Amino acid sequence: MSRNNGLTICKAAKRISEREDNLYSTKVINTILKMYMEECKKELLKGKSVQLTGIGTIIPEIKTHKHFNLPPCNKEDGNLPYTKVKLKRNYSLIQEMNKVLQENIENGILGLENLPFERQQIAILRKNGLIPDEEAEFKEE
Repeated sequence: MSRNNGLTICKAAKRISEREDNLYSTKVINTILKMYMEECKKELLKGKSVQLTGIGTIIPEIKTHKHFNLPPCNKEDGNLPYTKVKLKRNYSLIQEMNKVLQENIENGILGLENLPFERQQIAILRKNGLIPDEEAEFKEE
């Protein structure tokens, strides 16, 4: 299975440079996007949230492990704190993604374009009558 990095800086720069309303070269766009990502990273490293307009907010969190009574769950040097990030989508993106998903289901597409339902999800949807049995075939790739 090949690795999919999603939308990278290079892919985004290429797409933007191909737009009709674009005035800049791919190299300039790539540089600007890299600078933007560096600024986002600096803010996350400081523990600040980063808002991506139209998408949502990336929120850094600090997590700490509890001490477990099971020896294999405890690390030798202690259960050190660690960081995580969560993405809180904005309301309009949630609504838009749900609309696309519902339209796909109505058109016989089980999932989003690059994110199909899993077997268990299809079984649940079939059981609840949200998709007809003949459409609920899981396709192996």
